Amino acid sequence: MPYPEQSLAGRLLKNDPEALEQAIRWIAATLTSSRFWSLRGEWSDLMQESLARVVESLRLERFDAARDFRVYVQGVARFVCLQTLDRRAQQRPSANPGGAADEAAVNPEAAVIDRQLARLVLDSASEDCRELFRLYFFEARSYEEIAAGLHVPVGTVKSRLFRCLEGAHQRILSSPLRKRHRGRP
Repeated sequence: MPYPEQSLAGRLLKNDPEALEQAIRWIAATLTSSRFWSLRGEWSDLMQESLARVVESLRLERFDAARDFRVYVQGVARFVCLQTLDRRAQQRPSANPGGAADEAAVNPEAAVIDRQLARLVLDSASEDCRELFRLYFFEARSYEEIAAGLHVPVGTVKSRLFRCLEGAHQRILSSPLRKRHRGRP
């Protein structure tokens, strides 16, 4: 075995429960980041996939023991999440002619309700939240770019955006439009 027995990598290969628990905590920290919040319904599957890939890479001796194992485990989890997001993006129906039908064309009422819900969220959001939504979603800026532009720490941008999204979610849940929105609960 290329990894020292007392190292976390070596203990993980030997199915040590404490090493497994530590790896799971590191993977969970990656999965629950705001970047992958849209994957929350798949977290248990992504956790298993990430852990399986880490163990397999250890068996194949792909991990350099001179490196930080936590960073490696979280990198594998991040890669699994990014692959899942990429698969989702590829599965979305395209709006191009000859491609899959656009949902707005199939259900124009749902498209109108979507626009009304988006307008409700933006109209009821504070100016700061609208600015964050614009920078993050419409201009696709990174947390670091937003933080530099606003002269605040990256963590502040993340927490503010999270609070804005939570507020938007609550407004959508309390909206009468929600009940008509494609039969969703």
